[in-house]
Amino acid sequence: MITTSTTLDEAFERLSAAGFELPNGFINHGPMACEVLAAVGCDEAIEGWAWRFAHTGGTAVDPMAPVDFEWPSELGNYQRLPEWIGYFERSIAEFGWPTVVEVWVPRLMPALSVALFHAAIRTAHAVRAIDAVDTEPRRAELARALGYWAARFVPGEPAVEADVEGGDVHLAVVGAAADGARRYLTHPNILNLHGVTGAMAVEILVGHITEPSAIAGLAQVRAEHTALFAGTSPTETPETAGIDPADLIGNAEQSGDPHQVKLVEACMRGARATGDPAFAAAAETVTRGR
Repeated sequence: MITTSTTLDEAFERLSAAGFELPNGFINHGPMACEVLAAVGCDEAIEGWAWRFAHTGGTAVDPMAPVDFEWPSELGNYQRLPEWIGYFERSIAEFGWPTVVEVWVPRLMPALSVALFHAAIRTAHAVRAIDAVDTEPRRAELARALGYWAARFVPGEPAVEADVEGGDVHLAVVGAAADGARRYLTHPNILNLHGVTGAMAVEILVGHITEPSAIAGLAQVRAEHTALFAGTSPTETPETAGIDPADLIGNAEQSGDPHQVKLVEACMRGARATGDPAFAAAAETVTRGR
């Protein structure tokens, strides 16, 4: 579904006062989860989720106009997160969000796995939201997502040039996510789950960057998966119970768990693109707690 819901704009505004990171060290999943709920048509649930995640703690971060800000030397400087957000707000206003995404996602992609993929995931969901309709709350959310990614920037695994079988980068990224889903099925833990949602975040982003940058993104996904799934063999023949996707969405939404919501939606996209049964099996697994 197209995420044009004004309820999502209201959620982004509410969540803009929430912290990025919680006192327990976890990430605030509110903006990502609310965008997913809008994408799957669960608008009626968004307000409650936004309220809950806006009150989970963490230090609020207000944008600040950059002063003496040379971005190459400030990558990874979390102390300047307010200025990073201000920098992206100004850039989006001046150049437009598509240009900012096209330029900055490739710059940040080497840090794909930072914060357990959450910086890239939040950026991808913000991009999908603003691609549906360009509103001020969605611009602000995109600036916050990119700012967080830049402020937490730490290069991950070194990537090598990616071979794109068939020449379709998009399908190659989804294929990497499917392989991640098979490994998640072998060991369905929270780390392996993010290998799937992280790859499917890149699936969103590759449609907004140049083809060479998209290939570099694919290479980064593969490099991170090699490290993440080291020693984990894929489930060769995923078994599915044939649960209706609408029921999977309903179960995930009722769980109150953002990881369930995000994985189910990511797997639905993967299944639509490839029909790979690993996606359905992973969605069933996370909602049934297997």
